[in-house]
Amino acid sequence: MANAALGRLMAAISPRNDNYFVLFNNLADCAVKGSKVLAMMAAVRDSEKFDEHFAEIRKIESEADEYTKEILLSLHKTFITPFDRREIRELAMALDDIIDYMEAIPQSAKIYGHTAFTPEMVALGQILLRASEKVREAVSMLSDMKNSGRILQACEEISSIEGEADHVMRSGMHRLFAEEDDARTLIRSKELYDLFEEAVDSCEDVADVIHGVVLERI
Repeated sequence: MANAALGRLMAAISPRNDNYFVLFNNLADCAVKGSKVLAMMAAVRDSEKFDEHFAEIRKIESEADEYTKEILLSLHKTFITPFDRREIRELAMALDDIIDYMEAIPQSAKIYGHTAFTPEMVALGQILLRASEKVREAVSMLSDMKNSGRILQACEEISSIEGEADHVMRSGMHRLFAEEDDARTLIRSKELYDLFEEAVDSCEDVADVIHGVVLERI
């Protein structure tokens, strides 16, 4: 009886565990917002527009960092969590990684002093947007395991989108090395392709964490 009473007391004074789902949704929203801006940025040739989009992505990345910090700090204060603390940490970090890689793409482009993207990179920007939207869909249903079937379906779709991204990246890399001789351009483009791939892979990492969470609870 005493332990039960203590548990109720601790739950009452601890942060609400449903706040995790709010924060996860906020992070997923940041991923979608960032990918929309990145997709627009990849399609523009004007350096001023590029800089405007880059500044917006950096703002979104900073916002996402705050949500991630709030999740990680709350793990030290919350008595009852909606699922395993390790899973919460992994999901938060995977969601944050998507946005970190998004920011790294224009950052890398700026370092090399060139803002134009290849057609395949433009396509990857659109693919990343689709993947992040599916991530948001899966995250939005995570608070209710009655949605388990739809969540797992969304995870499968994210994996399929990741496979599509791999195909586009390989095509782009093949064309790059077949047509380009300038070493600086080769280095720059390969790094950008790698970052686009990492961003889409991070969407699949989110799907993998969510997949595990759901399978443990159905």
